[in-house]
Amino acid sequence: MQIWEVDLFVDGPISVRRRIRTEQQKGFRPDDPFYSEIDLRSRQAGGLHATVTTRAPGEDAALRAAIVFFGQMLDSLTIAIDQPLSLSSVETTRPARRPHEVRRVVDESEFEMAFAEAQLLREGSPSFLRALGWYRKGRYAEDPLDAYLALWNSIEIVASKYYRYVDSVDKERAKNGAKSQVWECFKALWGDCSEWPFIPGDSDWIDTSYSTRKDIAHGIKKLTVEHITAVGEKRQQISDVAHRFLRDWRERLLECDRGTPSEMLPSD
Repeated sequence: MQIWEVDLFVDGPISVRRRIRTEQQKGFRPDDPFYSEIDLRSRQAGGLHATVTTRAPGEDAALRAAIVFFGQMLDSLTIAIDQPLSLSSVETTRPARRPHEVRRVVDESEFEMAFAEAQLLREGSPSFLRALGWYRKGRYAEDPLDAYLALWNSIEIVASKYYRYVDSVDKERAKNGAKSQVWECFKALWGDCSEWPFIPGDSDWIDTSYSTRKDIAHGIKKLTVEHITAVGEKRQQISDVAHRFLRDWRERLLECDRGTPSEMLPSD
């Protein structure tokens, strides 16, 4: 198998104080692990230039593997620092936008932790890692409809995959579908609706958010400036809820060493 170097570019309000070089296990073949060399440096307008080594049979496969591997680290980093981070194999400038004038400095230990977290989730809880991927997309997406859909997906994936493992969840009610699963998981984490962060006492929030998600995903509602504006105005709130939900679930209810429900139980 050949070794390739792949250049990747992160756009977002982050930087590093000095060049960072690290070596990380790429976990796609645990029986024959490959340790990827990572070289990180800041870009002038904000963001990062990364060079990633990967083992692959050809150029296209190397690029895809590097994007997935490095992207999953960014998924973990995004939830940790809560900054919008997009990834591309093409270096772009920001001619129509201002540069990131205020940037979060990320140190080497934070990258190390993000790589380790991605590896842990990849092996033990891949569905949760996928939810983090949706959250990252929701944070950087420019289209407010895409952003809203991605942020809701990050919540729904965790609720639908992991509710079975939580003792306090009413399993019979959760079987009614996604809205019930999200409701029960919010209760398991935060207690009564009056105690839910960012939406205290808003018992209609899940129904309204699910309805908005359905309108976007299925094109039910006519696409007007008013509709786009209304969805855009909800973006910060659903982002805040999703971020707290994912962080609290990871800290309090996720057990990486037992696999995902989809791997252990028949799907609904």
